[in-house]
Amino acid sequence: MVRFTFSTALATILGAAAPFFVVGNGRAETPHHKVVVLYQFSGADGSEPSGPLIADRAGNLYGTTVLGGNGAGVVFELSPGHGRKGGWTETVLHNFNGADGTNPLGGLAMDAQGNLYGTAFSDTVRTGGVVFELSPGDNNGWTFTQLYGFDGQDSPSGANPNGGVIRDASGNLYGTTQYGGEHCACGTVFEVSPQRGGGWSESVLYSFRNKPDGAYPWAGLIADSSGDLFGTTNQGGDGHCGDGEGDKSGCGTVFSLTSSQSGWSETLLQNFQRHENNMPYTPVTLGSDGALYGTVGYDVFRLVPPGQGGAGWTKQTLYGFKEGTGGTITSSGVIFDAQGNLYGVTSSSGLDGVGTAYELSPPTEEGGTWTKTTLAKFAKGFDSNQPRGSLLIGADGTLYGAVNGDPGYVFAIEH
Repeated sequence: MVRFTFSTALATILGAAAPFFVVGNGRAETPHHKVVVLYQFSGADGSEPSGPLIADRAGNLYGTTVLGGNGAGVVFELSPGHGRKGGWTETVLHNFNGADGTNPLGGLAMDAQGNLYGTAFSDTVRTGGVVFELSPGDNNGWTFTQLYGFDGQDSPSGANPNGGVIRDASGNLYGTTQYGGEHCACGTVFEVSPQRGGGWSESVLYSFRNKPDGAYPWAGLIADSSGDLFGTTNQGGDGHCGDGEGDKSGCGTVFSLTSSQSGWSETLLQNFQRHENNMPYTPVTLGSDGALYGTVGYDVFRLVPPGQGGAGWTKQTLYGFKEGTGGTITSSGVIFDAQGNLYGVTSSSGLDGVGTAYELSPPTEEGGTWTKTTLAKFAKGFDSNQPRGSLLIGADGTLYGAVNGDPGYVFAIEH
């Protein structure tokens, strides 16, 4: 069984809109934009921001760091300054202490009242991680509530949530666990729901079986208007991949879960193969055309639903990054702007490589290719100063993101 330590897998941002086009491998480049560091972490106030950022109506940014603070990570808020000097101010909303969670990886979700919801990958009590809520109170204070605690990696109820949660209109939270479940401890899809008399309860919607239906989901979920859930698994499926040490596993999948009176059922939308730059650890994004967009290995891909591209879901490669000095490994999912452009980040694949933020613009006519623009370049190296987590688009078109260095920083790209 192939297992991993906690990852910097990414939480989900639901895409806005995307027109239907035949896809290809655009190659055009334009000069990159300037990266503005909004806030540099010090370690005591957080280290290694990992998940995507979210924003409230006032323009404040919220996110998580894997480490820092007491050593187990923090939830933070960044508030823009006003006047000539401007600047951004960080407030640590919660400092994890181990017992209440460690390594919050998947970013946050926010409800209409400003409450924040997220996951921590592990903890020092039950060891399987937690789902938590942070509620704003008087005098800028925040109240931390553990909604659910998972047991260890072999627990049937799942263990080690990695990709954050999404929330429906009834207040139910949905996410994935990297381990646990009823079959091979290959992970689950779960729901955590508020109860009438108080408290929260967890339900396992699906337990993965490795082959042929997927294993070890690193990323979170998205939902469509019907309440169907979509996600990725890092391994499993019918692909012939291995860990380099003789242990064979699948190459990962894209899946959907649909609810009915008899429960939830899984449908495999994509079974990655070794030649497809396999093993996705980022979420998918839903376009207005009903297609799913995502990243795997070096590629940005599109999954066309049945009826548009064939009898089943059909995978198309929008762009394939190449080895070289530019960023080559897709280290986030993709998001849309209102014009149908896609945005994401890549990390370095070598000591001389750099991480990048990029834009993919759709073709202007059917049959054309997508055009890649490198918006920004980051520092060199395998792991230091590498962008992680999906980008966030502000109301004015500014892009926000995080660099998972030691201790890392939050940046903006005026666009």
